[in-house]
Amino acid sequence: MNPKLYSYEFYLTASEVNAQREMPLSRLVTTLIDTATGHANIIGIGFDRMIREGISWVLSRLTIDIDAPVTVNRTYRMETWIESVSRLFSERGFEMTDAETGHTVMRAHSTWMAVNMTTRRPGDLTPIFEGLDVISDRRYAGDKGGKLLPSHTPERESTYRFAVSDIDVNRHVTTRRYIDLIVDMWPLDYYDTMRPSRFELAFKHEARYDEEAVVIAASHEGSPEVNDVEIRVNSTSCCLARLRFTARD
Repeated sequence: MNPKLYSYEFYLTASEVNAQREMPLSRLVTTLIDTATGHANIIGIGFDRMIREGISWVLSRLTIDIDAPVTVNRTYRMETWIESVSRLFSERGFEMTDAETGHTVMRAHSTWMAVNMTTRRPGDLTPIFEGLDVISDRRYAGDKGGKLLPSHTPERESTYRFAVSDIDVNRHVTTRRYIDLIVDMWPLDYYDTMRPSRFELAFKHEARYDEEAVVIAASHEGSPEVNDVEIRVNSTSCCLARLRFTARD
């Protein structure tokens, strides 16, 4: 086994797709997280090891480029590798291909940090990676994106109160729920003619059970195809996102 590259193959069933018969954005990100988790477990930096150190992995930043729709009843192969590690952050790349054709359908770049489970402050990754030869020379081929900023002139707004099913093992709101709230800012018929082709996400603050979130969205610099989204709790920004849409063929 090559510890510097992890590969996972899966079949996309009808129970996992949306109204357009494609993998939802939140399911795609969940698959990225699951693939990263599988790799981390194999090389000895997974959940059990982190908990022994009193820390836990937390996704900090994510950029996804979707080159082609990920459609139902097809098999896909997801690959992941670690690009860099510092005391506070680790960068990880992803690439997903159609297993039958070999064509790349998605690329992603992610930044992870460790959080101390007691203090909720950043943890030190140095002892976790000590002695491990797991850093790959492979690099994410796309644009990692720039700084995301909150919108001061929202065009759409909604509210949501986080429930039990929205809470993860770290007892804060799941990445999946944040992304679903972002996606739901546009009506169903919009997705019939447009599809997400690029998604950027940056986490700023934890949201928790029974807190009420405000979701606001606005076009980015006047472009109807690119939109900025912010999720706030008590006027505190929890996450920022940028979503680019592309017209369907």
